[in-house]
Amino acid sequence: MHALFEEVLTKRDLSKAGMLFSLEDKDIETDLSQVVQGIHAIADTDEYEISDNDQSVVEICITRVTTAIRETSSIEKHAKALVDLLAMCQKHRLAQANKDEDPPHAKIASDIMSCLFMYYSKACVMRLAIPAVVKLLDCDNKDLSRSVSSYLSLAAIDNADLLAEHTTIIVSSVLNGNYLLGQVLPQIYLQNPEPVHEHLSDLMGVLEKCETSDRVYLVQLAGAVAKKEPKLVEEHIGAMCNYLSSSILAPLVLVTFVDLAMTSPAALLPHREAVMGVVEQQPALICQVAQILGAIGTVDEEEGRKSIEFLASRVGSMDQTLSPLVLQEIRGLGLAHHHLLPPVMDEVEKLAASGSSAVRLLVQQIKEDNKKYLGEKEVRSVSSQTEGTVTIITVGNPPNATHPSGTISVKHTLLPPSGADSQQSLGKASSGSTVRLASERAGSPTSTLVSENTSYSGTTLPLGVASGEPVRDGVQQFCEKHLTKIKGFINKLNASIPLPTKCSVVNGKHKRYVRLYFVCGRQSPQCLYSSQHFILNTHLPKLWIHLMFLSVQANAPAALSQRDTDVSCLKACWDALKGERNSSFLTVVTSSFPTQKLHEERYFDVFEFNAACMHWACFMCNHPEKVSGLLQDGLPEIAGQLKEKKGKWKVFKRWKTRYFTLSGGTFTYSKSNSRKETLPVSKIQSVKAVRKGIRDTPRAFEIFTDDQTYVFKAKGQQNVEQWVQCLHIAVVRSHMNEDRRTWGGSLPQRPQSFVTDTKL
Repeated sequence: MHALFEEVLTKRDLSKAGMLFSLEDKDIETDLSQVVQGIHAIADTDEYEISDNDQSVVEICITRVTTAIRETSSIEKHAKALVDLLAMCQKHRLAQANKDEDPPHAKIASDIMSCLFMYYSKACVMRLAIPAVVKLLDCDNKDLSRSVSSYLSLAAIDNADLLAEHTTIIVSSVLNGNYLLGQVLPQIYLQNPEPVHEHLSDLMGVLEKCETSDRVYLVQLAGAVAKKEPKLVEEHIGAMCNYLSSSILAPLVLVTFVDLAMTSPAALLPHREAVMGVVEQQPALICQVAQILGAIGTVDEEEGRKSIEFLASRVGSMDQTLSPLVLQEIRGLGLAHHHLLPPVMDEVEKLAASGSSAVRLLVQQIKEDNKKYLGEKEVRSVSSQTEGTVTIITVGNPPNATHPSGTISVKHTLLPPSGADSQQSLGKASSGSTVRLASERAGSPTSTLVSENTSYSGTTLPLGVASGEPVRDGVQQFCEKHLTKIKGFINKLNASIPLPTKCSVVNGKHKRYVRLYFVCGRQSPQCLYSSQHFILNTHLPKLWIHLMFLSVQANAPAALSQRDTDVSCLKACWDALKGERNSSFLTVVTSSFPTQKLHEERYFDVFEFNAACMHWACFMCNHPEKVSGLLQDGLPEIAGQLKEKKGKWKVFKRWKTRYFTLSGGTFTYSKSNSRKETLPVSKIQSVKAVRKGIRDTPRAFEIFTDDQTYVFKAKGQQNVEQWVQCLHIAVVRSHMNEDRRTWGGSLPQRPQSFVTDTKL
């Protein structure tokens, strides 16, 4: 052990403890485990609790040790000693005697956990740390227990299998009131489901005791159980119906009900009215409600009549982008119970002139079904009065089929040109975009695959994306084989970069490109993106579509196939780029996991990862305490000297030092002749911090306008961050104000976004 460390620890000399920071990290790295053992010897005594001198010496030594470990990247070598010190703390008093005063051993435990969980992605460290940390869940110190919950949530990202070994303890802690820890359960459930199954009734009982933010994770857990053991969840349907009035919980509850309806539709019969009532409060959830009612309607003809009448009464007044799925359910009910279609045909035929090609196609198919089962003769060919071709792929054996069972028949139906938007939109794992095919319903003789995205974006997908692959296609086989790896990769990636909530394909001047939409994970009252998205245009569609596919699969409990709606929508986006891309969709999504090259683009400077809450949020949501220092009368304001370059050939230009001011929606600077130049904030497209590497601190920042790029240097990292933050706030608010003027004082609801694009 280094002589200075030995003297400080042996003599407990506080006067020399401060000199430890003058030592080079590399000179003491080999001694750190010995130093930790020396700290262990001092702290593992009854006298330590009453000796202020010993406590100060230990605190300084721990700070020096953890700093040296971080700087020398030697955590693997010294993790065992740190975990032993943490285990020692559990033998001493951890409960708070006074409200705002932690016992000395609780402080040690907190410092050690902070050091260990900086390396949550290192399995060898977590293999030692997690068993020791889990034991602290039962301590009497609420603050320490809350910290443990946050650290375990972080560890679950890369180490769900290690954490799953302690599922029983975690479930017990949640039942004892540690509701924050509930967010871990959906992540580790599949690795060790038995403890959850055993205590599911108790966990469902916790719902009424906890806050909405904690209920989210318990409802997600119920949804995961419903996919694996639906019978266990059936007895809790009534309790979950109590949360259908919550705008946050209702979508999650309905997704769970959809899975239950697929396996046991009769279990939902007593709750039909509660499910239908959701549409009154949240019309956008009609898609999930339609799927549930469609399944319930297969129980018997009377239930089918109630379901089809309700759906028919809604289909004419709902958002047209959601109509295809509801029509699909109406058609499925008609195929299951032939006599139900005639009474609702008037409502259905009102949509025959719809601008959506998918709606018109489904209306035509329902009319043909109705005529077929009524024995009427088809009056005339549709092709004689329309133009434009849509391919319909039919799977299965329709009546009087000439194809053997299991073959695919293809026919072309001519349709009038549609005025629908040419963009194609995808909701990321959106529960509102799930289309259940009629072939999945008992007694359905045919199934026509019609792909139209029904996410809340207001745009549609072309019908040509229909998929006729067999149930076990190449995508499903790949996902079954690599499901654990996919989940691990995405869990790790989520802590590194934010992933988009949706994407769309846009027709550019020369070729199509993909547009990505990001949201703030917290959306507090002062959030920059509470009513809009941050938009990113990318010319790396293969990379992003691959990532979004992996994300969709990681959030699904079982392997997906190309027949799953979210996957087929992604395939549609990729197919829309055909002619410009050579790889097939199957090749893209089954290729090696993408590398970390996205880090180089630094596009995510807009957002920051909140490790405690496990989400990406904007600056104003993550640091509300800093906002007041950047705002004057509610507007961002900052001034100071910056070094500036601009133009295409910045590398050949010299830096010019000028005094810049951001105030009142304008960015001004003074030239040498005392003349002021002004750049309106409304003309700024985006702002980006400039770093040389992934972990480098920002040394400069860039501003992009339609026709110009500016690079600025500030005095230091903190000053750069303040400028970037102020400019971000100013740009977002400027565009919001413009949009309010455009829309007469009120902004449209998300997902329509008005944030100027950032290119990648």
